[in-house]
Amino acid sequence: MAGKSGKLELRTRISHVGMDGREYRVIRPDRPAPRLVLYDESLWYSGFADLDAFKQLTVLWALAAASPRSIVYVPMRQNLSRFQGRSVDLVLSYASLQLRPSRWKAIRARLGSGAAHTARLPAPDPDEEPDYSRMLHREYRDVLNFDNAGDTVFVTGGRESFRRAAVQLSALPQRTIGRSIADPHHLCVEITIGAWSWSRAPTRHNTPGMLHFQYEPGGW
Repeated sequence: MAGKSGKLELRTRISHVGMDGREYRVIRPDRPAPRLVLYDESLWYSGFADLDAFKQLTVLWALAAASPRSIVYVPMRQNLSRFQGRSVDLVLSYASLQLRPSRWKAIRARLGSGAAHTARLPAPDPDEEPDYSRMLHREYRDVLNFDNAGDTVFVTGGRESFRRAAVQLSALPQRTIGRSIADPHHLCVEITIGAWSWSRAPTRHNTPGMLHFQYEPGGW
């Protein structure tokens, strides 16, 4: 996943699915991270990920930011773990694609093996300080929105909102340096719907407005 300095790389699979007169371009990792899970906790979604999973998530959110015409699919609900709850997948797409969650199960069923492709894109700067002040203005529209259907969480947004999340995720690996697995203080990344006043407000279909990904390095 780490390519040349300042670059991200990820082997992916790309599928083109025709349905209802439209074609959906779906990108997913060729080898999904095995130690990555996301559970519906009613008030928010709780995710657990090891270091490799965090690095893959960083690439996938950055890829979503750079792919306005594609759906980024993060399969993980089949991953085994010691955590309990209703496990879900994650789908990222631009709001302009107008992907209806009710169509996703049919799209997913037609993905097939897809075509192999290596995604290469600039790495987010983990020290970047996004300008959050603009989110407080009513006219600002590039925020994340959440929805759910078919054991999947759908996150829609735009270039800036997906990139902000990628920056958050990219900073976590640096925070693990020198830490012991037995360290009781957990490290996490919280991805919210984008406006501070709405950080835990439910969005469509009463979907929780926060993804909480916790770093879990132990054997699981």
